[in-house]
Amino acid sequence: MKILLVHNYYQQSGGEDTVVANEKAILEKFGHQVFTFFKANDLINTLSVFEKLKLANETAWSKKSYVEMMIVLKREKPDVCHVHNTFPLFSPSVFQACKDLKIPVLQTLHNYRHICSNGLFLRQGKVCEDCLGSSAYGAVLKKCYRDSAIQTLAVARLIEQNKSRNTWNTLVDQFFCFSTFAKEKFIASGIEEQLLTVKPNFIPEFQFPASPASKDFYVYIGRLEENKGLKLLAEIAPKLGLPVKIIGSGVLSNELKSVKNLELLGQMSHDHTLKYLFNAKALLFPSLCYEGMPMTILEAFSTQTPVIASDLGAMKSMIDHRMNGLLFEPNSAQDLLEKVEMLDQNNDFQQQLASRAFSDFKEKYNEKAVYDLLINTYQQVLSK
Repeated sequence: MKILLVHNYYQQSGGEDTVVANEKAILEKFGHQVFTFFKANDLINTLSVFEKLKLANETAWSKKSYVEMMIVLKREKPDVCHVHNTFPLFSPSVFQACKDLKIPVLQTLHNYRHICSNGLFLRQGKVCEDCLGSSAYGAVLKKCYRDSAIQTLAVARLIEQNKSRNTWNTLVDQFFCFSTFAKEKFIASGIEEQLLTVKPNFIPEFQFPASPASKDFYVYIGRLEENKGLKLLAEIAPKLGLPVKIIGSGVLSNELKSVKNLELLGQMSHDHTLKYLFNAKALLFPSLCYEGMPMTILEAFSTQTPVIASDLGAMKSMIDHRMNGLLFEPNSAQDLLEKVEMLDQNNDFQQQLASRAFSDFKEKYNEKAVYDLLINTYQQVLSK
């Protein structure tokens, strides 16, 4: 099968990019021809003020992207097109190009950008669903995207114009979302249920080193931003018997440097990150938002490391409380502290959680199971 992958990279690499790379690799591994049409937001830094204003205006529907997509489709002649992120350099016009050439097109919904201007269902550190079932223009005065009314207007316009066009129900043959929780949100937004398929992410199985894990610290992996719940870690770290090692970078780096019992390690290679994860007593995942399907949680499962996470969205779907990890009340430092201390006081319990997490990884998130679901869905849209 010939497959075209379309993806817009953000300036700061994240889980979406890992998903694209993993799926490209597994499709090629099983003998498919994979072509790519990628763009990166680094391009925005080279644009003039006029060009940036033009881009903001074309975010909802870009004629330029439509033409570019037509050229790629005619050249590569794929059997199916799998779109990941179109924001902001592509726009939903790429779906129209596929439709006009009668090429089946699918999209992975990595976040909630089809509904919410910032894609997170988050405002001022709290879950916000104000735009679910109502106009996204209500987010403009709240400056939900990058704390800018102008930039929020551009994204709200994208949402509302494509809602009016009925883009998602008429131009996309199938969507992938990561959990039943996310599927319910998209159905509530107006996307037809039969167009939504739940497909988890996967990662390659971790190759365990010969030496045993020390399990004498906790670890956080990700961007150092307020919506990731880092201030909760700063509040509980001085009260813990074990240190918390932080892998990643972001705007909170300087603020976190002075926190007792927090050790900032900065950015690390993927291999080094996995080794730290393997040796950690648990991964702490205190996010304040729903998330999509965090790759770090899958990596924790693959390294037999239990996860302590917010009782929200994707985390709630992935973690079976007291079976393969622990859930705590969102945005509650006290409840997070209690859950961490629960592991501190019971090594047997920690090992039970770790074992079940690894079993779930092998059963649900292995590459063959996800590949089968991916390719079967491709075949279904082709048969239509």
